[in-house]
Parts: sequence; C-alpha cells; structure tokens
Amino acid sequence: MEHIKKIGGINLLVLVAYMVLINISGISSGGGEAGLGALLLAAFLIGLQVFVNFATSIVLFIKKAPQAKAFLLSSVIVLVIGFSACLGSAALY
Repeated sequence: MEHIKKIGGINLLVLVAYMVLINISGISSGGGEAGLGALLLAAFLIGLQVFVNFATSIVLFIKKAPQAKAFLLSSVIVLVIGFSACLGSAALY
C-alpha cells in the first residue's frame, strides 16, 4: 500500500506540473487552432508517461518486485485523469 501512495502521488504531481506548464506557457494563446498545439503536446506527454509507467511495471513484474502493481495502477490512473484533464483544458480554448 505504501508503494501505491508514493508512486501514484509522484506520477500525479508530474502530471499536474506539466499540465500547468503547458497551460501557462502561452502555446494556446493566439486563438483559432492554437489550442490544438497545447492539446497535442499534453496528449503526447501523457502518452509518454503512461508508456514509461507501463514498461516499468512489466520489467518489475518480471523481476517480481513489490512496486510492479503500483506502477501498473499508476499508469491507469495517469491515463484516466490525464486524458480527461487534457480534453477538459482543450475545451477552454
């Protein structure tokens, strides 16, 4: 349980950090399709984070490490929360 709290918390903090940076960076300022750049960048970063978490969980499952389930659960959490935040922020533009 301790691994899930720690790994999930770190991953959610990373998710919040780059979503805030994308939204305040000014990528989406300019009107029109400018919000699409922020949407694509957020989707790419979320996909990358999910891929890294999932690959890490597979490696840890092979090694039978206790953190494997935490990384797998964290990849699902980042996928669900991240893409809903991505689409939610895109609706603002």
